[in-house]
Amino acid sequence: MTSPHPGTPARADRLGGAFHRLLAASGLTNLGDGMLATALPLIAATLTHDPLAVAGLLVVRFLPWLLVAPFAGVLLDRVDRLRAMAAANAVAAAAVAVLAAVVASGRVEMWVLYAVLFVVITCETVSDPAARISVARLVPGRLLDRANGRQEGMHLVAQDCLAKPVAGLLFAVAALLPVAGVALSYALCAVLVFTVVRLLRRRPDLDGDAAADGPAPGPGVLASLREGLGHAFGDRLIRRMMFTNAGTMAGIQMGTAVMVLHVRQVLEVPAALYGVFLAAVAVGGILGAAVAARLVLAVGRRTVMTAGYLGMGLGLAAMAFTTHAVPAAAAWALVGVSMTTSNIAGSVFFQTVVPDHLRGRVSAAFRTVGWGTAPAGAFVGGLLGRIDLALPYLAGGLLMVATVLVFRRTIAECARLCDEAAARLAGADR
Repeated sequence: MTSPHPGTPARADRLGGAFHRLLAASGLTNLGDGMLATALPLIAATLTHDPLAVAGLLVVRFLPWLLVAPFAGVLLDRVDRLRAMAAANAVAAAAVAVLAAVVASGRVEMWVLYAVLFVVITCETVSDPAARISVARLVPGRLLDRANGRQEGMHLVAQDCLAKPVAGLLFAVAALLPVAGVALSYALCAVLVFTVVRLLRRRPDLDGDAAADGPAPGPGVLASLREGLGHAFGDRLIRRMMFTNAGTMAGIQMGTAVMVLHVRQVLEVPAALYGVFLAAVAVGGILGAAVAARLVLAVGRRTVMTAGYLGMGLGLAAMAFTTHAVPAAAAWALVGVSMTTSNIAGSVFFQTVVPDHLRGRVSAAFRTVGWGTAPAGAFVGGLLGRIDLALPYLAGGLLMVATVLVFRRTIAECARLCDEAAARLAGADR
């Protein structure tokens, strides 16, 4: 995307108002996600002490990525992605509002938590990839690493630094409060994304890829789905990256599946501070978001991605060897900085290397395989947690490290293609 104001270099280096509105909208939906991710396990812990039942929340959390995400990808390649994001957040707000009413009535049960969570994450299969893909629509290509860093940083600040501690404190007052806050966050996100759509309609010069993001007539849904899956599974690199992501996701979910029980029972963190402990991952993540673009320039994208994947596994495994909250929080922060830097370094792949008309479907296929294996990891984590609450962290961390060692060449090839795409975009912006 070339700058609409080629004669003003200072403006050409700005990310722009449309991007910052999208960034704020992403922050709102991340705020809702973080509050929900904190409130639901706390509510579940008041209903049951069975690690497997609590881990069921994570199973449900990722099932839509296995069952619904491929069709969400078809949708994102056929409609305006920003409009789809706004609509998805509106539906999620309505679903959580229903949960708030049930919590207020005092009749909440585990199946209600599962059902509402499934609806919300079904909406997320649309809104999350739409937000990430649309960044390339709103900023110059040479600024993608910076924009991705801002978006990843906003994700961490909103979801982990703000939402989780606040949700824990609100829950200590009344379980209804964080749930109501989630519904409000999703609703405000829908409104703000709609303002981005209106802005782009009035100012088409701000839209770097308007044609690609409009309605795209084409083959039927099933034919379109086959085309996207065929590209994803037919491309050797994408296929191997999906397996890399699958191993990573399954590993980390082994630990997080029982985290509420581990933090409360083993680390002895009170409920009001549970969200504060979870925020440790964001502290590391914010640091990672701040330095990721510079690290890519300093040591190379390949090193950043490989070290990030390894750091996640080592940080998770380290949590198995302590019963004290401070060192456990430090290990959790290592997971955050590693995850963020690797995500930012690799985001360019789906924003530039994958053809635009296939990005929604290929991104969905990637998440279907990677995130679709997360319920299996959560289930195994729940079973291991019944033996010892430290085992899921150790097993998950070792699985993640092993995955990186097996697919190290795949990570290197992905990094190389990202660098080539970034160089082409930088040349086109001049």
